[in-house]
Amino acid sequence: MSMRTIEKAVDVAAPPERVWDVLLDDATYRQWAAEFMPGSFAQTDWQEGSTARFLDPSGSGMLGHVVVSRRPEVVEIEYDGLVAAGEDDTDSDVARQYRGAKETYRLTRTPEGTHLVVAADMGEEHHDDVSAAWDRALEKVQALV
Repeated sequence: MSMRTIEKAVDVAAPPERVWDVLLDDATYRQWAAEFMPGSFAQTDWQEGSTARFLDPSGSGMLGHVVVSRRPEVVEIEYDGLVAAGEDDTDSDVARQYRGAKETYRLTRTPEGTHLVVAADMGEEHHDDVSAAWDRALEKVQALV
């Protein structure tokens, strides 16, 4: 599967600390992540080296680990595979296709608040749908601050 990086940027009228909290706190994460899949959530503490599972209501989704976490500047996830019905899968052919893909959130303080840049590797077949979902999700982030 070929990967393409989706990159989106938005200016948010709030300090980086508040944007960080909206991005990563469970209650607000669930609100903006619903743009990708209603009911989706993250299981992680967002600390460097921690496992991160991005799941839908059925317990399926993406498996990764936190590579970088520097509040309130950057968090980067590297994907290791999939989660299927609550079980981690790093060995199937499909899971291996996602291994090494990354998702990064960069926050830069500006006079007006925060410049947020999101970069996410995505398989070609899902690129356009996920790119559009990111547009909606970032609008939601702006509204949640």
